[in-house]
Amino acid sequence: MTKISYLNGQFLEHQNCLVHIEDRGFQFADGAYEVTLYQNKKLIDGENHLLRLMRSLHELNIHHSFTTEKLALMQHQLFAKNNLIHGICYLQITRGSAPTRVAGCPKNLAPTIVATVSEIATQPESQFNHGFKVLTSQDIRWLRCDIKTVNLLASTLVNQKAKDLGFDDAIFVRDNTITEATFANVFMVNQQNQLITHPANNHILCGITRNRIIKLAKEQGFVVAEQTFDYQQLLSAKEVFLTSSSLLIRPVYQIDSIIFNQNKNFSVAKLLQEKYNIFIDSHFS
Repeated sequence: MTKISYLNGQFLEHQNCLVHIEDRGFQFADGAYEVTLYQNKKLIDGENHLLRLMRSLHELNIHHSFTTEKLALMQHQLFAKNNLIHGICYLQITRGSAPTRVAGCPKNLAPTIVATVSEIATQPESQFNHGFKVLTSQDIRWLRCDIKTVNLLASTLVNQKAKDLGFDDAIFVRDNTITEATFANVFMVNQQNQLITHPANNHILCGITRNRIIKLAKEQGFVVAEQTFDYQQLLSAKEVFLTSSSLLIRPVYQIDSIIFNQNKNFSVAKLLQEKYNIFIDSHFS
């Protein structure tokens, strides 16, 4: 079957979705994006993803006429045209194409909007039970990590470095504070069985799955604290796990060369994964 994608109001064959060479997204990483999980013909937390996209566009001062309702409808149509009932949608909006390459932010441009969908592999239970290894790295990103921009070079370079060294991902450290992973939020369970994650400020992206996990954890009676923690506190945790919309929950057993969770006790991560799966099955967005 021919893959169909979306470009500026049209559903086209994927290979025909071409963006102008002077598009600001290509030249300046001047745009925002969202990745939304789609299960059983439902956009999981779809409204929250689109509200975050709107916030990102506002923070970048990208003017547009899109509504969340129209964007949600377009995503549903795109999955239907590709005969997918499970997958992810990548939705990106840039400032558009400018007639000349200028360093400022040109006004009155027509934004470029693109969307693609693809299948997503379910994380095997064996992989979850085995756990993941993460490397720590200096947080070299800019100071507006709260905006989900298409400028992902720092994250991709550090992510690749981790994989080249035999790790699954990397966790950023800024001024001895754990911020987040390259494309995921970080949670830890301390010795008092409290769930701790970095506060939603400009140093992290406030993840949609992060917020959902916080809500589910509170419903299970966990005390959840959005506060900073350092490297030593991370190593002393009972559990550490990463969350994202495409990979859901990934429990960690090794940080750098230290196997801190020797017995791979992922009980809290497993419980929250189960509750998240129930949420997905009952979700109606």
